[in-house]
Amino acid sequence: MFNITGPGTDIFKKSRFEWRPQEKCGIFAVHNYHGSENAALITYLGLLALQHRGQESAGMAFKSKGGIKYIKGMGLVEHVFPRDSLCSIEADAILGHVRYSTTGSSLAANAQPLVARAVDQTGIALAHNGNLTNTRRLHNKLLNDGQIFHTTSDTEILLSYLFRFKRQGLVNAVHKTMSIVEGAYSAVILDEDQLVAFRDPNGFRPLVIGRLNEAFIFASETSALDMVGASFVREVEPGEIVTAGPDGLNALKTIPDSDPSLCIFEYVYFSRPDSILGDKSVYEVRRQVGSLLAGRINAELDMVIPSPDSGVSAAIGLAESLNLPMEWAVHRNPYLGRTFIEPTQNEREMAVRLKFNPVKELIRGKKMAVVDDSLVRGTTARVLAALLRRAGAAEVHLCIASPPYIYPCYYGIDIPAAGDLAAMEPNLCQLAQSIGADSITFAELGDLFNAVGKGQSRLCTACFNGIYPEPGQMRGKVS
Repeated sequence: MFNITGPGTDIFKKSRFEWRPQEKCGIFAVHNYHGSENAALITYLGLLALQHRGQESAGMAFKSKGGIKYIKGMGLVEHVFPRDSLCSIEADAILGHVRYSTTGSSLAANAQPLVARAVDQTGIALAHNGNLTNTRRLHNKLLNDGQIFHTTSDTEILLSYLFRFKRQGLVNAVHKTMSIVEGAYSAVILDEDQLVAFRDPNGFRPLVIGRLNEAFIFASETSALDMVGASFVREVEPGEIVTAGPDGLNALKTIPDSDPSLCIFEYVYFSRPDSILGDKSVYEVRRQVGSLLAGRINAELDMVIPSPDSGVSAAIGLAESLNLPMEWAVHRNPYLGRTFIEPTQNEREMAVRLKFNPVKELIRGKKMAVVDDSLVRGTTARVLAALLRRAGAAEVHLCIASPPYIYPCYYGIDIPAAGDLAAMEPNLCQLAQSIGADSITFAELGDLFNAVGKGQSRLCTACFNGIYPEPGQMRGKVS
């Protein structure tokens, strides 16, 4: 869902405001639901479970007697969908979406699902998680063909091709579209008859299938299945098209096998710790990385502190391996909104101070390891280190449960420009000094591979090592 803001736009330009990498979307879809609740309420609960994947906008599309209809808007799920309005939706198939976007593209028009309708009011609705890498070429081609765009999202490119080929049947439309688009896409499309899920040949973004009585569910994470009481069936395989219709579930592998390249940041940060990803518990992966970090720290410590809330799982593993107490010595205010789009560094740091407050009685005179999942801009680490120092900490050692983040992502993660990445400083002593810590320790890629149980050929690790799954992407060019 990368953003297109006009002719000549560099579509790989990242927001200069971000201080954490941000994933783009969460998808939840249900088909043939006839339970005690209605399908809209089930979708509402599923989207709540995926709220961490997108807080800018939310939407639902559903079948009705008048064709495909939708409800969507800016804001969180609970604000976009009043519960009483959901009770009136009688559809048994609904497609839901939560979205994150960069500053400048946080527009109501970009909220998903996107819908296209024919003259007879038949139509399709599409929800997409990922980022196309041949966006510019396809965008220009469609413009030359007379296409009019209504959004600044590359999801509309997917929708345009799907709608063009719709008369050949939805599965054939998906098949043809997948042969044209490139990059990362886990997507679900709904028409009047069926719901179809499809995933790019590399499988950059997750997509799972669940079962709730007679209903089939597609979701970005298994935690959303748990939320609605659905059982996990399996993942949508890379390059696979899966349909849910009147005759049940059918699958078609249409794309030649590619090396699976699930984004490793799904394990590091994006997915909820209670999700299962590639048969691995996300929580256990993060805890094990924390355990492996213990062998890399060269410091005497009194306690381990997690950076709320992203460093908790790794901090548990680190504390267990070092036989140290893990203390909740930094309180996070849960009522403050997102802070990463504040427009200046001073305002970003003020936002972090408002969000975190140390428990001085636990900290005074202690040597501590502060654990976080990743280091991007370094804003949070810098402010936390200063807060802990002022609270009387004797030593602050920063432990990062992933390698240094130093390369751009082209597959659906929004990160700062290279010049704003803290880990571009190769000297760890100088990096620790710039943050205000006594030392900084990063996990290594081998630690992540050991914890996940897969090697580099099964995961996309480009943000850490610059090795991209698709040819040509190391040069940052768009085909």
